Amino acid sequence: MFKNKFILFTIVVVIIGIVFYSLSGSESYVDIVKKQRETFEQNLKAEKDSPIANLKDFSGIKYFEADKSFIIDADFQAIASSEKGMILMTDSTQSEIEKVGNATFSIDGKSFTVSLFDEGEFFLLPFRDLTSSKETYGGGRFINIPKDKLKENTIEIDFNNAHNFYCAYNESFICPIPPKENFIAAEIRAGEKKYKE
Repeated sequence: MFKNKFILFTIVVVIIGIVFYSLSGSESYVDIVKKQRETFEQNLKAEKDSPIANLKDFSGIKYFEADKSFIIDADFQAIASSEKGMILMTDSTQSEIEKVGNATFSIDGKSFTVSLFDEGEFFLLPFRDLTSSKETYGGGRFINIPKDKLKENTIEIDFNNAHNFYCAYNESFICPIPPKENFIAAEIRAGEKKYKE
């Protein structure tokens, strides 16, 4: 009898431990994202030519809630290092930037392929999606993907790290326009929202 009770107690403790571990894991991700966002805003304010430092009506950056389902492992296909990409800017000029490859992934059962560019420490993913001009900035958003997120032929894209271009806050800034192939015909309800409604 005692042995059966002990086994039952052990099973209950293990189950509670698993539940607690899984819950604390998701909470720790939310906490990590929250800290990253606080740091991003502090750094943005501290920049020499900050797009938000002198805004009178600035009340903080707005975000979707952190959502692990928007962390996506994409297939990565590298391209020749000599190939350059041209990105159109908001002042109608073009900026040359090295295109490093394509990332292919699925959202809501649909497959998408986007271009990634080299920005030194990071890969740059500029994109638009079905939330653009609705819940998010119409000109699109970007993600800086740390290069260590590329493992062989797979790259982790965390859309919770999507941010607005500077011109979303201040129209005097010149910003890149995401290339046509980087339009994602799905709602990416993750990352930064519109600065103003």
